[in-house]
Formats: sequence, structure tokens, C-alpha cells
Amino acid sequence: MRMTSAALAAVLALAGCVASPGPETGGTEDLPPGYPPKMGALTGTLAGAPAAWQTYDFSIGAFDASAQASADWQSGEVSVLLIGYPPGAPQADAGRLWVSGDFGQSLRRGAAQAPEVMLVQGKDRDGPRLTSQGQTAELVIDTIGPARPDSYSRRVTGRIRARLCPQGYAAGAALPDCADLALRFDTDLQVSSTLPITP
Repeated sequence: MRMTSAALAAVLALAGCVASPGPETGGTEDLPPGYPPKMGALTGTLAGAPAAWQTYDFSIGAFDASAQASADWQSGEVSVLLIGYPPGAPQADAGRLWVSGDFGQSLRRGAAQAPEVMLVQGKDRDGPRLTSQGQTAELVIDTIGPARPDSYSRRVTGRIRARLCPQGYAAGAALPDCADLALRFDTDLQVSSTLPITP
């Protein structure tokens, strides 16, 4: 379906192609300079137009990065989560990109199982959003960098493709059209020292 110019502009604004400042936050005087540090970027196209997001490390005393891999403590299933923020707006709620997928019993190169991609409009991930649910999605890791001294992260690169369609909008609300997303990512990925990794 061809998007109208107004619908395309709304989707691109939601995607963070036009960055807007995030909400005011209190207590910033206690945060280290440069907080949160940027981890990497996701760049490509949404509905054929340029789009970009950035990943950040919010960790202070505990793991809290927007690009991370973890293993389920019961099944051992390794999952990757990438949360992209509009460029320069790490506190923004609207326009966040959520990408997740499972990689089996180790962090490895190749395609994820059951990948999901969402572009959320506000703070609530269950609210208005563009989602790959019921559509097609792909999350592929192309490279995993070596361990680095005194670091809990590995550099990873890869690609994301998804067909995103609207969900969670109020009855009667104007809906954006479905849109195709195609991205490359290059980011640090936070991992624990015990996470199994197959380079």
C-alpha cells in the first residue's frame, strides 16, 4: 500500500528520523559526564526513507544497556535485545525501536529464532505501535567481536528486516500504513562473563 505524504511523515517522525529532545529528567547532577554513553547505531530505511537510531549504556551499578544479550536461567536460551533511541535523545519514549530474537544455547552468528520488531509511539510498549507481529521479520548477527579487557561487551554487527503494521491504536484513530524496515547495526552488546558465545 502506498503511503500518503502525511502518513509517511508521521511514521518517519515516530521512527526518530527527526530527533526531538527527550523528557526532562531530574537528578542529572549525580550522573557522570557524558551519561549515557553511546554504544552504537542502527541505520537504514523505513518505508524507503532514511532512518536511524542509537543504542546507549544506562548502567550505573548494574547491567542496564539498550543493547544486551542474556540467557534464561532455566532453559539456557540466549536472547538478544536491541533498543534504539532517536539520535541524540536517549531519554525519549516515542520513536524507540525494539528488536529481539533468540539464538539457542549461545550467542552466535546467523539468524535469530522468533524475531520481533516494534516501533513504539509512547512509553507503553503495548500502546500504539508499528509491529512485526503477524508479519515477517529477520534479525541476523553477522560478526561478533573478541572479548576486551575489563569490558562486559562485545562489538556486534548485523542486519534487521521487517514488515511493520499498526497495532494498539484507539478505535477510530487514524492509522499509519504498514511500512518496510531495513537496517544495518553496529553496536557494543552487553553480555555477562558467563554467557556462552560462539564467535
